[in-house]
Amino acid sequence: MFSLADQLALSRSRPAGFDYMRIVLAATIICLHSANVTLGLDRAMEIVGHLRMLNAMILALFFALSGFLVTASLLRCKSLISFIGLRVLRIAPALVVETMLSAIIIGPIFTAMPLAQYFADSKFHVYFLNIVGHIHFELPGVFLHNPVPDLVNAQLWTVPYELWCYVILALLAVTTICFNRVLYLGFLVFAQLGLACYDIYHWNELFIHLRPHLLVFCFLLGVGFYLWRDRVPFNRATCLFALLLCTAGMASGRCDAIFAAPAAYVACYLGLMNPRRSWIVSSGDYSYGMYLYEFVIQQCIAAFGPSVQYWYLNVLISLPIAFGVAVASWHLVEKLALRLRGQLERFEAAVLSRISIVRFSRRSPRPIELGATLGSSASG
Repeated sequence: MFSLADQLALSRSRPAGFDYMRIVLAATIICLHSANVTLGLDRAMEIVGHLRMLNAMILALFFALSGFLVTASLLRCKSLISFIGLRVLRIAPALVVETMLSAIIIGPIFTAMPLAQYFADSKFHVYFLNIVGHIHFELPGVFLHNPVPDLVNAQLWTVPYELWCYVILALLAVTTICFNRVLYLGFLVFAQLGLACYDIYHWNELFIHLRPHLLVFCFLLGVGFYLWRDRVPFNRATCLFALLLCTAGMASGRCDAIFAAPAAYVACYLGLMNPRRSWIVSSGDYSYGMYLYEFVIQQCIAAFGPSVQYWYLNVLISLPIAFGVAVASWHLVEKLALRLRGQLERFEAAVLSRISIVRFSRRSPRPIELGATLGSSASG
């Protein structure tokens, strides 16, 4: 059987599929949000409600691929110091800059309030709590006359749940559950049964996207697929069947928990594909920057009045701007922050030399057996 591990080995653990997926998903979110910022939430919900499956799938894919990739990073870490430190270096710097730019530059430009009153308002002060994951969506007097008034950064609603993913994975690492894949599989089965029962109990509640707790579950499923990557087939027919299953199931918005696993498999399959890299993915990781800045950019465009408040114009204008800002964010903020990894590793080594108990407790990992289709060179 040709497995996910085999495909990962063929790409030397650097498949381009994940990079392309993140860019495509970020661009798709911009397209979906264009309806919100130009039509208003009520009208947009009527339209986007018919695309419920697309909304649910985008979030499921995002969180599942994150779980798969973060697990690879976790297994290379020696302790929580490097695991948490790397997550902070990847997420916090760009979020800090985006929060400050929104509050200090964009807010004063688009507020309807006098600047002295703007800077004295409590909404301005609490907005900086976004930096630590306590999300606030409004700045005083900003975008008051937009089709979606007040909202500055609606896309950040997923940040707390992403942080919960890392907290839960850290706890699973400390308890060694995620270092024993049999135990982890039992944990997933237990979670699956509990979430399925929850969905059945809340049968009458419909969401335009996945319920927040299912975002975390998709992340944990991505973790599971990485741990069991040598036993999960990398198969096109299986992917197509899983895609058909989860899209049909998620279209209704009922019992999403049952279809989260097929969606996570689709994310892993597509991510492990390894097409030729273009400059878009070889020059940097721009998806996070696109995610951070897209909504505020779209709101700025909508603020210029009815002449530009058409969803297709919003997409045509905001997409290249968001990509350009993401490129700047990567090269001027995110990439520079990641260069601190060496200092983080030296700090961790110094701590572990004195307090070895904080080191992850785990058995030496059993070598992953690659499929026969890779031949003797791969196994060598």
